[in-house]
Amino acid sequence: MTTPIRAEVHVDPADPVFAGHYPGFPILPGLFVVEHVRAALRGQLPDLRVTALDRAKFLRPVFPGDDLAIETSLTHEDDQVRCVAKVSTASGPVAEFKLRLGGVT
Repeated sequence: MTTPIRAEVHVDPADPVFAGHYPGFPILPGLFVVEHVRAALRGQLPDLRVTALDRAKFLRPVFPGDDLAIETSLTHEDDQVRCVAKVSTASGPVAEFKLRLGGVT
């Protein structure tokens, strides 16, 4: 069975991370993009947590003020869930992830 989860996130230009990443050319660190996906999943699947990041592909930078569109596809397999996540902005795709989720221990 495949279950989709969708979410939208506004990247706050006032976030302090932009002061140091990178001065004069601020971009959102890739880890923050992964975190936005994890938060979207947690909002819909509170009993699961990310246990592995099997693949991360960053396609273009995310800038202050961008709106992220997160689309996931979940496949339930025995005691875990596999997730394919695609993140995009108005400029197009910015990242693709393959994650594994398991029960909270």
